[in-house]
Amino acid sequence: MNKENRQNEERMEDFESFFEVSLQQYRPGEVVRGTIVDIRDDKGLVNFGYKTEGVVSMSELEGAKVGDEVELSIVKMNNDGVILSKKAINAKGDFSAIKEKESSGIPVEVKITEFVSNDKTKGYRGRVGEIEAFIPENLIDINLKEIDPAKFINKVLLAKVLRVHGGKKQSVVVSPRHHLVEEAKKKKDEFFNKYKVGDSIKGVVKTLKDYGAFISLGGIDGFLHKNEMSWGRVKNPAKFLAENDNVEVVILEIDKDTSKVAVGMKQLQNDPWDNAEKNYPEGSSVKGTVVARKRAGYVVEIADGIDGFVPNEEIGWLKHSKSTLNIKDMVEGRVIGYDNERKRVIMSVKDLQDNPWTTLKKEHPEGSVVKGTIKSITDFGLFIDFGSILDGLVRKSDVSWREEIADLNTVYKVGDTVEAKILNIDEDKERISLGIKQLEANPWKEVTKLLPQGKAVEVKITAVNKQGLEVELPLEMKGIIAVNDLDPAKASVDMYNVGDTVTATVIKADNKEKQVILSIKKYLQDSERRETKEYMKKMETSEDSGFGNIFMDKFDK
Repeated sequence: MNKENRQNEERMEDFESFFEVSLQQYRPGEVVRGTIVDIRDDKGLVNFGYKTEGVVSMSELEGAKVGDEVELSIVKMNNDGVILSKKAINAKGDFSAIKEKESSGIPVEVKITEFVSNDKTKGYRGRVGEIEAFIPENLIDINLKEIDPAKFINKVLLAKVLRVHGGKKQSVVVSPRHHLVEEAKKKKDEFFNKYKVGDSIKGVVKTLKDYGAFISLGGIDGFLHKNEMSWGRVKNPAKFLAENDNVEVVILEIDKDTSKVAVGMKQLQNDPWDNAEKNYPEGSSVKGTVVARKRAGYVVEIADGIDGFVPNEEIGWLKHSKSTLNIKDMVEGRVIGYDNERKRVIMSVKDLQDNPWTTLKKEHPEGSVVKGTIKSITDFGLFIDFGSILDGLVRKSDVSWREEIADLNTVYKVGDTVEAKILNIDEDKERISLGIKQLEANPWKEVTKLLPQGKAVEVKITAVNKQGLEVELPLEMKGIIAVNDLDPAKASVDMYNVGDTVTATVIKADNKEKQVILSIKKYLQDSERRETKEYMKKMETSEDSGFGNIFMDKFDK
């Protein structure tokens, strides 16, 4: 073929191509197929059979090169050219997929791009594929307390499709919260269907508290109380576990209604109480630390998982001394029993000490004399410290045989050294009774011998008062002559003086009041009777008993 004929043929082909293109109508939104003919500054020129090449961003055609055939959508056509895009085709597919997932309930993946907050909108914007998505602020997560929006930006989350908006600007409203709630419910249902009380299960420590830990069991959290972590005492769970630790636990309780699960760790180990009687036999001594005070006594930690208990009455031998122990005290006691219900070894601290009552009775038996210091003075007696477990008490009535001192402070003072006799040791009432007056014989036993009732005695007045006279008697005894027992001829006490000597008759000895009661009047009456009786006797023995002789005899006298 000559050159002219070849040129004519080429012109015919160009004309046919132009004619074919002229017959084809293109419009925005239409999908076309073409070939990349050139790439300039991340822009690709695509020949798709139109009078001019289309332009597409190469960021949408990752890895494509000149000569590759591509399928694109016309985005815009004007005098400046044709804008092509791969995203528009993807968006159609994405939108169709979202519609299907909306009806089926299948979650979609949404990439969060920004957080917006204005008068009309408050929430998160993102994309599901090429479709714009919106997430209301309260639907971003299950836990909304002190939430930081920044932590979700650029994150891809699974979300449930709530609404789909079609039309020219396609968009969707999605909710990660709805998806999380539904997933949590599914996992809870799976958990409750799979596990029961007594099953062991592995988990991860999610949160630590002062009182225990929350363990993530896959779909539900179990609560591990600190008392269930170990058979020993766990004061601080943080020293026993750490967050994100992998642990194995036993299910203790399941409450489906409240979705609460209680778990334990110590149940996977042998209970040390099972060997308590073997390891701590009755009669042996044990040591431990006081960890708690109860109404009936003190709890003592002997070893991990083994507690002792010291009843109040086993602390010391003194029942009423209110002996106490202090938290953190180290104590030692003898094993006297077991409380299997509370899993406690019963201890007696006093059993490892000498019984002070036995020592007291041995060193200071009743009737022995002790010397001590007055520790305190009360209305009812003296408390004497004579080096014993308890102070001895000298009651006011045991101070003197002769009188009961109204105010002991007038005779004694705190710090005075005194001697006393032990009268009684009462272990049950924890009392030690002492007596000072018992150091000498009871003078009242001699009173009836020295001053029998009816005996006339000559006494010295030691005091004069409105009630009568006080007089001095043998054995340092005190005598009382009441006003109505004075001489009728000088019945007023003003007619008597201290130091005067009078003669009176003993009426009675009052041991309770520590007084000897005398009477001058009685003495005078008795004297008159004696004189009359002697005179009458004399008359009966007289040879001349005539009236004249009697008169003369009286007159002579």
